[in-house]
Amino acid sequence: MIHPHILLDPVFRACVKAAAANIELVAQFDRLRKTNLSLSGKPLDLAIDQASGRLDADISAFIEFVHDTVYERLDPDALAALRREVHEC
Repeated sequence: MIHPHILLDPVFRACVKAAAANIELVAQFDRLRKTNLSLSGKPLDLAIDQASGRLDADISAFIEFVHDTVYERLDPDALAALRREVHEC
């Protein structure tokens, strides 16, 4: 589980945003984890996923994936550069 303070980190949020914008990454995450973050399918199926909480669970799983495989593995110099970049915006 991700500590709540990580969710407030602008660099982590930038990592999640960049990962979510990577269509291929999301498609492969969906394929491997049997999720549907790509929102493919019929509108009724998507509405059921939303109403059942499945979409929220899929999003949480993706955020944890980004934390474990991207954010936690960033080189310290890259992390520092991202922090400078985020703070300049």
